[in-house]
Amino acid sequence: MRVAALLLLASSCSCSAWIAAVCRPSMCCTRSGFGPFCLADSLPESASKNIPPGQLADAWRREEKAKELGEALKGCSLYLIGMSSRKNAIGRILARRLPRYRFYDQTALMCSTYQQLSKSTETLSIGQLLASEPISDIEKLSSALLIELQQYTRSVHVMWEGAISTSNYAIMQQGLVINLAEETRSNVTAHPVEISEETLAKWMAGHKKADITLTVREDDVADDATFELIETVIAFIHANPAKSKEWKARADSAIAAQDE
Repeated sequence: MRVAALLLLASSCSCSAWIAAVCRPSMCCTRSGFGPFCLADSLPESASKNIPPGQLADAWRREEKAKELGEALKGCSLYLIGMSSRKNAIGRILARRLPRYRFYDQTALMCSTYQQLSKSTETLSIGQLLASEPISDIEKLSSALLIELQQYTRSVHVMWEGAISTSNYAIMQQGLVINLAEETRSNVTAHPVEISEETLAKWMAGHKKADITLTVREDDVADDATFELIETVIAFIHANPAKSKEWKARADSAIAAQDE
């Protein structure tokens, strides 16, 4: 059954209901700590003493930067786009560090939504979805999810590579759009089905419209790349105070609507 037909079927019922059904708790991360060094105050004293002072100081410095970013964002969401295969790992770390932020893996949500609407009992991968459906239909599914998820403030969204349409950007730029590019092609997301060069070129051109582009170096671990991302976003916000005021107004409006 084509995605378009499934979406037509879903439109006859509550969109919120079928999105909520696939947004399992495992896909949403509240802040659970910065990492092992941020939990030093809860470790046995003997273990704390074994942590090199330099590493402990660096961990707390990163923690403070994450808090600074959380305050600067004023509740607005972050949308990670791009071809980086480390996008998901960076997004998860970022969501854990930012106070009260949730994490949404759009690719996983697309697959789960398709599985539920098609009443399939088999777990579906993005490769299988790309192999069985036209990209234009997958884009419609992606857009439907994005429309539903935009109501949630304080969220880190990791978008699939094809989320580049004008309507997608109209929603994502209510927050901040960050393109994670790779220094080499070795860490670019690989799909089990062949994507045409024309489609890849279209996607990468769309990614360049992001507010921020951060190139992830080949030898960067996800933790270090996330810290660099945090510093980059803080610098962007300080350089664009007018945009920060827009986020605050939109976030306050969205939070008020959720409380009604």
